[in-house]
Amino acid sequence: MQGGISVSVLYSIISYRVAFFKRVQPDRRYQSLNSEEKNMRKQIAWLTAAALLCGMLSGCGSSSAADGTQSSAAASSSAAAENASASSAEAESSIVLPENMTENELLEQIITLHGCYDHEADDKVNALLKELGSRDERKGKLWTDIMKYWDYANNELKVNVDEVPTDLPQDDTLALAVLGFELNPDGTMQDELVGRLEIALKCAEQYPNAYVICTGGGTAANAPEVTEGRLMGDWMLEHGLAKERLIVEDQSHTTAENAENSYDILLRDYPQVDSVMLISSSYHIAWGALLFEAGFLRSASEKQTPEIHVISNCSCPITNDKYLWSEILRWETGGMLQMIGNDELAMQYYFDYDSVKKPVL
Repeated sequence: MQGGISVSVLYSIISYRVAFFKRVQPDRRYQSLNSEEKNMRKQIAWLTAAALLCGMLSGCGSSSAADGTQSSAAASSSAAAENASASSAEAESSIVLPENMTENELLEQIITLHGCYDHEADDKVNALLKELGSRDERKGKLWTDIMKYWDYANNELKVNVDEVPTDLPQDDTLALAVLGFELNPDGTMQDELVGRLEIALKCAEQYPNAYVICTGGGTAANAPEVTEGRLMGDWMLEHGLAKERLIVEDQSHTTAENAENSYDILLRDYPQVDSVMLISSSYHIAWGALLFEAGFLRSASEKQTPEIHVISNCSCPITNDKYLWSEILRWETGGMLQMIGNDELAMQYYFDYDSVKKPVL
């Protein structure tokens, strides 16, 4: 080829990229990339762009020169990938972890580092996950999967706003989990909760064999005996839901508790259910999906019971000044801390974030 980069060189580079993406994305539920893979992705993208630019602007001479470029480009691509991998591994190995940390302290660090710094903390989070895995291989894998899902939920999860998915199971292996919302002081439902129920009714009509879980405890300041779950269930029955499809969970007060209690009820009374569609407000879907998927995975792993997965969602298009998108990460962090039993620190993240002592990056 005269005056441009050879087809074989381009083919070599593109083939390497395709192989790379197949390697790092084996499971569509965990599509996000870790820091090592992101560095590799950037390196390969740069090499491809440089090769194309070289071919378009400067020309590459005779076919013999192009053949020489082919081996050089392939070698450069391979070297870039190896360098990126080595760089990340070196960064992780240089991190000094505190001695004598318990497993729960490791988990607290993993959660709060990601919750406070997001991807800036990837190297340290990965080092902590590696340490956890060296002590307990099962827990190491579990929490690696959970952290990947956290990233996926916030960056790649599709939120279906006022649009009912049509490709879910049509039998009773599916449950629709409707998340509650704080009641008015007198024990009546706020408009936002009614909006969630209206979406839930549409979903229940689309999936007539699915169970409907209404989840939420007593949150009315002046009527503590009234629960979100019971009011939600009554509303669904009044609007035509068959009684045998309704499941009420009315002991929870947070999203983390919604997830834990819902899993226990499904496991005990509805063992055929293996998938859940989450129904909530649009701003709450990623947060809810994280805590339900993480809670389900953790419960199944610890109890050695069947897994249940969040496979889809549907939401009402509501914004809420109390739960801004910019603060969702801290609410998620509180839920994750509550899931591992650190309620005191969880409440700080929920309600007193300014007093939180952030972990050292």
